[in-house]
Amino acid sequence: MEISFQAKPISIKRAEYTKLQLLKSNFVDIVCHSSSDEDTIASARAIKWFLNKNKIPSRIISDSAAKTFNYKSGDTLDISSQKLPKVPSGTVLCVDFSEYTRVSSELKKYIEKAKNLICIDHHNGPEPILKGNNIYTDLSAKSCSGIILRFFEALKINPPEKIKQILYCGMSDDLKKNKFLEFTDRELFPAKTKEFMKDKNTKYLYSKLESELSAKDKIEVNKHLNILMSLNKPEKMFKDSLPEKIQYNSNGKFGYVIIPPNDEQWLSLGGDNKRTSAILRNFRLTALKNDSNLDSAAVFYPNSSGYRISIHSKGNNVLKIFEHIRGLFPEFSGGGHPERGGGGNSSLKPEDCNRWINSVISGIYDFYKNNCPG
Repeated sequence: MEISFQAKPISIKRAEYTKLQLLKSNFVDIVCHSSSDEDTIASARAIKWFLNKNKIPSRIISDSAAKTFNYKSGDTLDISSQKLPKVPSGTVLCVDFSEYTRVSSELKKYIEKAKNLICIDHHNGPEPILKGNNIYTDLSAKSCSGIILRFFEALKINPPEKIKQILYCGMSDDLKKNKFLEFTDRELFPAKTKEFMKDKNTKYLYSKLESELSAKDKIEVNKHLNILMSLNKPEKMFKDSLPEKIQYNSNGKFGYVIIPPNDEQWLSLGGDNKRTSAILRNFRLTALKNDSNLDSAAVFYPNSSGYRISIHSKGNNVLKIFEHIRGLFPEFSGGGHPERGGGGNSSLKPEDCNRWINSVISGIYDFYKNNCPG
């Protein structure tokens, strides 16, 4: 039974099939990708709530320090990918990804051993984990949290307020990244953009959640997401320093900042966390907004699982760039959306990081040389 779909109400038949796959399991590993964000963790926590409600034991697994990114943390990361058992004890459910390029080699090996594998995702990439019956994708959805909401809606499940608030946070975070919502350092509630108003599926789901949550609940989420409103002095200094460090390729289409593995300023801020992540995202989007010639902006930085690149492109070239890099540098691992994405390696040794950075930058330079000549 094919259960892939586009943005529309999920049929009861499709939802019941997925429910059956989950509830016949004796245990479910809910697996998140290496760059887990609010949307990833919100989706995982909502599924875990659903499984607990049906007395199916489960745990959430991630490559990254997911707890530092999630809203109302406490029940999030049950086990890291560094402490996995040899073989999954039941079903493996991948949330917010369906390609191996988005997890470490260790987690990939673990997923491959699953007897029953399910994916719930809104991305498309070069190396899908599986095809057919157990992949549950909506490439037009703007968040995985939205897909989970549609799943609950089809089953006539009304989740408790806590889960609605968590999903609202996951949706809001991805809508912010997709430029459907705009947060500023002056307004508590985000503005809904023209893109938001034109997308019927997003407008319906988000408005439905908004109407079911109190103003207090929504304000709490917005304060959590709108990091730029509460930066301390060291964070403001870091934010202000990024534009001074930007480098460009020869035709000015690609701009980037490199944060070395042992950068003292980065480490003093706690490294990769929800606050520094917000600062880096703001830098990329501001750079693209202020430079009409610039097509993509990226930051290279260390995190708990290795060394990474996060990139935005106003020409929707991210996946094309990654595909081009892989053509020159096959071991490159990355994915995401046409307008934004990320990739990385698993080493923080300076010599490995430098080699990886040089290979990735060479691939991006070559892409813009061939596709956007100056």
